[in-house]
Amino acid sequence: MRGIADAAELMLGRSGKEMVGFIYYIYLAMTAGAGILTTSVALNALSDHAICTTLFVSVPLALAFLIGIWFRGLEEMAWISRASVGSILTSVCVVAFAVLTKDRPAAAPSTGSIDLNMHATPNRTLSEAMTAISIQLFAVGASGAFFSVSAEMEDSRQFTRSLLLGQTFIVATCIVTASIVYGKVGQCIANPALGSAGTLIKKVSHGIALLGLVVTAILYSHIAAKYILVRIWRGTADLQSNTVQRWTVWVGAVTAAVVFGFIIVGVVPFLGDFLSLVGALVKPVLTNVIPGFTILLFLARGPVKAARDPTASRGTENTEPQANFVMASFQVYREGWKRAAAHPVACFMLLAGLLIIIGGTYATVLSIKRSYGNGEVGGVFPCADDSLG
Repeated sequence: MRGIADAAELMLGRSGKEMVGFIYYIYLAMTAGAGILTTSVALNALSDHAICTTLFVSVPLALAFLIGIWFRGLEEMAWISRASVGSILTSVCVVAFAVLTKDRPAAAPSTGSIDLNMHATPNRTLSEAMTAISIQLFAVGASGAFFSVSAEMEDSRQFTRSLLLGQTFIVATCIVTASIVYGKVGQCIANPALGSAGTLIKKVSHGIALLGLVVTAILYSHIAAKYILVRIWRGTADLQSNTVQRWTVWVGAVTAAVVFGFIIVGVVPFLGDFLSLVGALVKPVLTNVIPGFTILLFLARGPVKAARDPTASRGTENTEPQANFVMASFQVYREGWKRAAAHPVACFMLLAGLLIIIGGTYATVLSIKRSYGNGEVGGVFPCADDSLG
């Protein structure tokens, strides 16, 4: 099993695999685009908008293309991935500690009282709430790529432990740092948030985070291209070969991933709206819908493996969908409370995923339309400084 599309095939058959595989590719390419966009934000912040933003976008685009082609597997990128996590974490901590040392938020008036407008349940519209939820899902919902990582692990038995440690660390870090920054600056928080402690810290934090932002673009464009490569050559000797044909497909796949990300970034040049669009449109399928169906399948059928046909060409599999597993999963209520407790969790995941897809995407489209209507950007592929929010 090399990707989440293979898991979808167990439940939804070949057509389901192709549909989820397409969504997975869009997710990877759009996340690579998010890395490209945030890198341009960092370069604008560091240089005080020295050149057109679209030119800054071309820098991570070129790096994602060149480095993405060079590396053949994720294990070759392990060292730089560790460094990128360290750079992002350090950058966020710098901002969190910096806001604690200031008497008043950098974005607040220099004199007079300050209303941070902090509430446990802020007065926001449903559209604004769905946009915020979508952004948070983007921040912590990388589970769609976990299958691809597991497929390339030397010892896949370590996957579950790595998954739990990694997600716990990421979620805890997001909660702690966000609570510190919001608790100190409230509604005066900047967009992007790394600018919440003033101009100097904004430059320092973006400089530290630059490696992690670039690696995000490289890593996700690489995984997107790898999905296409495996999809074409799976089960053949060409997958691991050094033939001209194989390299042509590989270069074309990397090119397609980075160009798609570049186009999306040019059309949606607002950082918050872009992250919300990714979090609403594609991530719920990978973080809520497919995992929710997987739980129901496990409750109905137990552990299921794809049945491979050794005579099939190009690595295809004769995997039949597990018909009626959704209805069959209700039988767990006769088998004890431990298994029964998982059923409402799965149903909640499915409903929450559908709500975010519909509500989050609609809210994000409204926000993008409002941004264009307010003249916040002149058009696609803008030159304006995107580090100013």
